Amino acid sequence: MAGTESTRATVFNKPGVGVRKTEAIRWVAAFFLLIIMFVGIFFYNKSVKTIATLGLPVFLVVAVGFIYWVKAIGNKAEAYSKRAVDARQVAVAEEEVGNLLGELPAGFYVVHDFVSQRGNIDHIVISTKGILTVETKSHRGVVSCEGEMLKRDGQPFEKDFIKQAWAEAYSIRDLLTSHGISAPNPQPVLLFANAEVQVRTQVRGVEVISRRYLPLYLKLLQNRLSAREAEKIFEILKLSQSQMFV
Repeated sequence: MAGTESTRATVFNKPGVGVRKTEAIRWVAAFFLLIIMFVGIFFYNKSVKTIATLGLPVFLVVAVGFIYWVKAIGNKAEAYSKRAVDARQVAVAEEEVGNLLGELPAGFYVVHDFVSQRGNIDHIVISTKGILTVETKSHRGVVSCEGEMLKRDGQPFEKDFIKQAWAEAYSIRDLLTSHGISAPNPQPVLLFANAEVQVRTQVRGVEVISRRYLPLYLKLLQNRLSAREAEKIFEILKLSQSQMFV
């Protein structure tokens, strides 16, 4: 964690840690499935002659069943591998955004990989400009908006990211309210690390920006907190994480 004497932002936690753990779990699962498959192949090959003595119909039924079993295990291993690669891409995006936030000047407080009751929040940025909950996405392509629906390359996303961003902001609002802090409300931000963002206004109250635009976005924000209030909120968030893992 950066010291308060630093000329850069004060940072708590490392970005992308939770996703890196997910990636590792998925690789282990894929490897485990491959071991099961190879063990099954080994014992099947050893038993081929015994199975053949039961007659051709039985042999064919067992062989076909075994082929389907191998295919199913292989497909599951491939699915876990793909999900592990996807998790790696997300982790890289979060780490890159985390590095960018870490370069902010002193007076900014950044919490990465915050565990809330509504899931992990990639980044929380606190300063005199208020509180931002930042959800990072690694998608590529062109992000646009039609009405209140976000789209990538003209097609709707696989889930409602706006709803997700608000859930994260609400979780921080509720936490701070429990500590007697009712204002200002956290502003949800949906940040696309690798996409071209063509959204110019808030979508259902959520800021939708690119990684490249992030520094300018922060610069344009109006002051909403005192420096002392920002530091107090940062300490509350740190304390909540410490208590969660006690």
